[in-house]
Amino acid sequence: MFSEWGITQPLWLALLPLVLLLYLRRRQSKAPWPNLYRRERIRFPLLDELSEDRQGFSVHQPRREGLLFLSIAVLILALAQPVLYRDQIELPEQKDPVDLVLLVDTNITMVLKDYFDDEQPIERMSLTKELLSGFVKEFQGNRIGLSIMGNPPLHWLPFTEDKAAVSDAVSRIRVTMGGRLSDMSASLKLVSDHYPTELNPVVVMITDSGMQLGEVAPQLAAKRLADSGYTLYVIAIGSTELTQEQKTRAGFVYDPVDLLLLEEVAKAGAGKLFHAQTIDAFEEALQTISHEQTSQSRAIKTLRLVDPLYPWFILFGISLLLSAFTRRGV
Repeated sequence: MFSEWGITQPLWLALLPLVLLLYLRRRQSKAPWPNLYRRERIRFPLLDELSEDRQGFSVHQPRREGLLFLSIAVLILALAQPVLYRDQIELPEQKDPVDLVLLVDTNITMVLKDYFDDEQPIERMSLTKELLSGFVKEFQGNRIGLSIMGNPPLHWLPFTEDKAAVSDAVSRIRVTMGGRLSDMSASLKLVSDHYPTELNPVVVMITDSGMQLGEVAPQLAAKRLADSGYTLYVIAIGSTELTQEQKTRAGFVYDPVDLLLLEEVAKAGAGKLFHAQTIDAFEEALQTISHEQTSQSRAIKTLRLVDPLYPWFILFGISLLLSAFTRRGV
């Protein structure tokens, strides 16, 4: 059952007052049509003959002209597309297209083994690659790109819809392939320079670093990225401190991840910070990002069914028009 009437193109209704004004002007003046708006410099050679032809359409015939103006008004209503609104239907969940950039840190500290699976230590880089492969496989967005966070950073893979190619690129990431340290600011700038998109760009930066290299602060680089339309999520991996045994085994000076700095960077990038202290926390961070961005639903969830009425208005208007031209007499 329909619930209400409606007009889908209401701007056409603005012509109705003009038709009404022309009709009122015609009723006030009984002059032939050529003299309704007579111009001084225009002459009609057969004006007298047309004025005396009462069987033609040039003389004032109220009934006929009333039908003519009514038909014009009905045809204008048809252009406005009147409809009957009926019940609503629920639309299936729709996804907004998302372009995703993975920014993976490859500095020397990614060799540390401070994650454990059944008491078996796992290297940070190995865990990162394993979880990212699953994340790529379940990705529901549009395209994925991959860059290496290093000093200097590397543009590793441009945007592509080929998930197999992305998974292969992830599997080939190696520690220190971008250098022993990471320049976070330069890495964020590389993303904005090499991944232009008109969709909803999302950057997922995975790092265990807290050092600042270069002249530009990471917070400023993240702010510029956000101003370009990107949303930056930061996943901080690794422990905030290591035991003396772990430091000795690592064989290098280690500065734990700076959560305060990374939180400021994520906030400046209009995103969030996740601290993946465990394997489960790492997986949960990726799932949260996927839920918030790559599965973002559109606002329209229902659709109203309509029955168009304008074909009936067109038929009625044409009938009135034919009646006006075939009608005889005044």
